[in-house]
Amino acid sequence: FATGMVGATIGRLGKSFAIQELAERKLETALGKTSQALLEQASALQTQSSFGDEAIITQQAFLASLSFSENQISSMIPVAIDLAAALGISLESAVKNLSKTYSGLQGELGELVPQLKNLSVEQLKSGQALRVITELMGGSAKEQVKTLDGSLRQMGMAFGDLAEQLGGVVAPAIISVTKLLTTFITASNLKLFPNVKEELE
Repeated sequence: FATGMVGATIGRLGKSFAIQELAERKLETALGKTSQALLEQASALQTQSSFGDEAIITQQAFLASLSFSENQISSMIPVAIDLAAALGISLESAVKNLSKTYSGLQGELGELVPQLKNLSVEQLKSGQALRVITELMGGSAKEQVKTLDGSLRQMGMAFGDLAEQLGGVVAPAIISVTKLLTTFITASNLKLFPNVKEELE
C-alpha cells in the first residue's frame, strides 16, 4: 500500500512536470528558440491572474505559431488575460479572438466589445484593439485574484509549481524506468507472440 502511494505521488509529480515541459517545448518550437522573456512573463502573470503559467505559455506558443513576434506576444497576452477575466471566457478563446483583430477582423469580439466597431480595418491591423480593450477591461484579472475564488486558485497554482519543481527532480528516474519497462514489455510481447516480430519486420 505504501509503495503504491509513493508510486502514485511520483506519477503525479512527473505529470505536473511533463505538462509544463510540453508547454515550454511548444513555445520553443513555434519561436525557433527559447524565449526567457516570455517564460518570465508567464510566471509573473500567473501571480496576477487565475491562469497557470503552463496555460499562458501554451497560448504564447499558439501566437508564435501564427508568426506573431515576441514583442507582439508579450503585448497581447496580458490584454487577453484581462479580456478573459472580464468576459468570463477561456484564455484560449480570448487569445484566438484577439489574434483575429490583427487581420482586420472584429469577429466575436465585435459583438462582445461594441467599441471595437469604431476601429477601421487599418487600425485593427495595427493593434489598436489592444488599446481599446485595455482601457475598458485593464486590471480585471488582478481584481479577480483578490476574491476568495482567486485566492484559492492562486494557492492551487502555488502547489502546482511545487509539484512541477519536484517533478523535475524525479523526471530523470521516471524516464529511465519507463524506458526499461517499455523495452521489457516489448521483448515479452515478441516472445509470447513471435508472429508480431515478423509483421513488424
